[in-house]
Amino acid sequence: MPTTDRRTRPSAVGTITSPAADPALGVTLDHYATAYATLARLLLAAPTEGALVRLREPGPLRAWPLLLDEDCARGAALLAESGLAGETARDVRTDYHRLFRGPGPVYAPPRESAHLPADERSPVTTAVRRAYVASGLPAARLPVPEDHIGAELNLLARLCARGLAALTAADDAALAGTLAAHAAFLQEHLLRWAPRCLTLAANGSRTYFYQGVAALGLGTLRCARSTFLG
Repeated sequence: MPTTDRRTRPSAVGTITSPAADPALGVTLDHYATAYATLARLLLAAPTEGALVRLREPGPLRAWPLLLDEDCARGAALLAESGLAGETARDVRTDYHRLFRGPGPVYAPPRESAHLPADERSPVTTAVRRAYVASGLPAARLPVPEDHIGAELNLLARLCARGLAALTAADDAALAGTLAAHAAFLQEHLLRWAPRCLTLAANGSRTYFYQGVAALGLGTLRCARSTFLG
């Protein structure tokens, strides 16, 4: 994770008229790019043994971008407890498959379409694909459908990174467009279903690890709603 001090609460993002209008915007975008990308990795696949060890080290846990949020703080504490309890990579992988992948029924279906009535599933998948095109970012090459929670978080991370690049370049038009695309995707997709998915994961998890991941996700999305949608 970047070494920026992450104890500062990210500022709310309103209508941006100039990159200089919000000096904290760069920190905010960096915070969310990190949080989204980390959550995406943990929800796309169970971590390897090496990744699990690194994630449980005190530095990464203390550096989580949004620790002032109650759920995020609880999530970081649960990840630390996972190590203290001796949960192995195999324990975590087994829990991941129970929750998100299978085989067989899963506790927390990780696709947006799975949380909708049957007649709305195909249209929402098409809408997600169109959102990738509208954002100007091609769909990432991921081994999951576009409406998977990890893929959708990955898109938001990339939008934040592109917004940060536009801010650095003082490109007002690109910045405004990227922030609009991020807010629209957040409102029209992730916030409509991901909190339910993560709540199911929190309730169904048998490991501290994925209870922690779920709490981090819930806290991050609640902070994102407040920060980007007001």
